[in-house]
Amino acid sequence: MDRQAAWAEINATLLAKGFEEKQGSSPEYHGQLNIHGSPVDVSLAIPDLTFMELPVIRLLDRSQLAPGVLGHVFHNLDVDSGICYASGVGLPLDLHSPGGSILRVMEQAKKALEVNYAGRGVAEVTAEYQDYWRDSREPFRILATRKEGGTHFTSLGYNYFIPEVGRPFFALCGDADLYAHKSEKYRTALLVQTDQDIGPVDGCKVPADLTQLETWFKGQAAFSNDDWSKVETALFAQGFVAISAPNCILGVRLQFPSDIKIGLRQGTIRKDKVPRILASRRSKIGLLRYGGYWTDLQSIAQRNLTGLKTLSGISIAMVGCGTIGSHLAKFLVQSGAGSNAPLMLIDCQLLASGNIGRHYLGSSRIGEAKASALKDELKRFHPQADVHSRIDDATDVWEEIKAADLIIDATGEWNTQYALNERFMADGINATAILHSWVSGNGAAARSFLNLRDDDFCFRCLRPTMKDQHRFPALKPNVEANIAEATCGEGAFYPYSVAAPAIAAALACDVVIAWANGRPGPRLRTQVLDHDRAIHRKPTTPSPHKDCPSCKARKTDD
Repeated sequence: MDRQAAWAEINATLLAKGFEEKQGSSPEYHGQLNIHGSPVDVSLAIPDLTFMELPVIRLLDRSQLAPGVLGHVFHNLDVDSGICYASGVGLPLDLHSPGGSILRVMEQAKKALEVNYAGRGVAEVTAEYQDYWRDSREPFRILATRKEGGTHFTSLGYNYFIPEVGRPFFALCGDADLYAHKSEKYRTALLVQTDQDIGPVDGCKVPADLTQLETWFKGQAAFSNDDWSKVETALFAQGFVAISAPNCILGVRLQFPSDIKIGLRQGTIRKDKVPRILASRRSKIGLLRYGGYWTDLQSIAQRNLTGLKTLSGISIAMVGCGTIGSHLAKFLVQSGAGSNAPLMLIDCQLLASGNIGRHYLGSSRIGEAKASALKDELKRFHPQADVHSRIDDATDVWEEIKAADLIIDATGEWNTQYALNERFMADGINATAILHSWVSGNGAAARSFLNLRDDDFCFRCLRPTMKDQHRFPALKPNVEANIAEATCGEGAFYPYSVAAPAIAAALACDVVIAWANGRPGPRLRTQVLDHDRAIHRKPTTPSPHKDCPSCKARKTDD
């Protein structure tokens, strides 16, 4: 539909609903919405015919609605009174039916206002309280450990961090020494954590001054009057106070009057006199309000693993930082590895120029040890990640590897897979599981095999002797993997696209998360990538093989 026809359809639709067009920078209409039988005057502006930018609906007369706190109406003095009618994931609108799309927008706005009645306005605001609280300021981050149950007060620092790459940011953190970050503009901070929702109090949607802030804080069911004294002390010391509740994360500072700021800077006002001076001007002390986000490693992982345990607190030793391992390491950290327990990376090879076509590391890392370079990248991804590297063969650092809770073999190399299998199945190690991850053929399938120490089979049971075929082959008969022969500058390798190791890493990560949640499931899993060359296999748990030399050797030792 061309632009002229689209506007004609919208215009006809709105005129039929009793709206009138008004002059403005973008087409705007005035009309009414019927809210529980009562007309409410609104304006409707349409800045974009593709609806990538949603139409804007505003209240023209706030008094036409029920008194009290209004949800889904922007809070800035309620002068703008824009109606929030779309959820955070957006509102699908059809650009080929512009009239119908405008009707849908009006219906959504009507529903957003109607939920305020029957005393539900406060509940609606509470559900999205952070959007109403924050001013148009940059949000802050929280890099600290969450505490569960009850109300907790934690003293932290409020820092301005400047990363080597990327945008500077403000964050609450217990340690100003973040990996690859400079810290400036330090300020004391108080983090208040509660397990109860925070919201409006006595008709006040958000406090505007110190007097209102005290009334608002003491009116929250989560806090006592004694709790306010801790908050007030932090604010009077020019500190930052953050409140984290299940429904929102709020930040606040006092807007110190200019005469007090000058007096403190020039030394004419002593710091110990500030609380008394501020207390005498409570209603004239403005607030700076912020929204915040938990960005500690555990919170980042938990956000996407709703209802599941993350990998936080699980020590992991991963052997192999090549194509699979490099992607898998990133997935593990994003799932909580390196939080409250270390992630150790083991690899003795250097990154070659030919590796970067399917490796997580890029050209700037060519010639560096894969393990240490990958550790550096992961700590840049999240500076709090507890990641270590060993530029050694796995056998040389086996004492460290076997101390982990989980061992991951991401080498895809048969000799290493068998050697790690032998050592894992021996007695006297802490690890309760080992996961092997590899790619079959030229990227035809991604595979994983999980071995738990109480299983009566092992990795070698899949192929007891080298002359035998794999008991559960991934490739169809007569399909073989083709090797790119070595040249003067590069060793032989199996060519396949970056998708194969990335998918193998994703498969392995899913298996690790399932294991961490006590649901390891079938031990052997196959993800087909090339349907012409690979066999579709259901996940299965293999039985022991009577001719497995590894199992025989253990039985003989017993």
